[in-house]
Amino acid sequence: MEHLFSAVSGLFLVLGLFFLFAWLLKRYGGHMLTGTMRNAGKPQIELLDVRPVDPKNRLVLVRCRGREYLLGVGESGFAVDSYPVLGDDAEKRRENSHAP
Repeated sequence: MEHLFSAVSGLFLVLGLFFLFAWLLKRYGGHMLTGTMRNAGKPQIELLDVRPVDPKNRLVLVRCRGREYLLGVGESGFAVDSYPVLGDDAEKRRENSHAP
């Protein structure tokens, strides 16, 4: 009977330590395992707009690190094309028109 009590108490001790370690890892150090940073600030990738082209394809406008990308997403994958932001073009034109 003593062996059974010692085995069961050992099992509960190991399970308790396991759940305690899992909780501590989730609470304080989970970002180290996943490679993400906590409170990193502004997200690196923003979804700006999604427009359906037909039932199986759609256009997706995404901003990543200050540049905008137009993605054509469909069954067979996606195609990437980037274009300058309209506000940046207007500002460059204004700068060029004032240059001697």
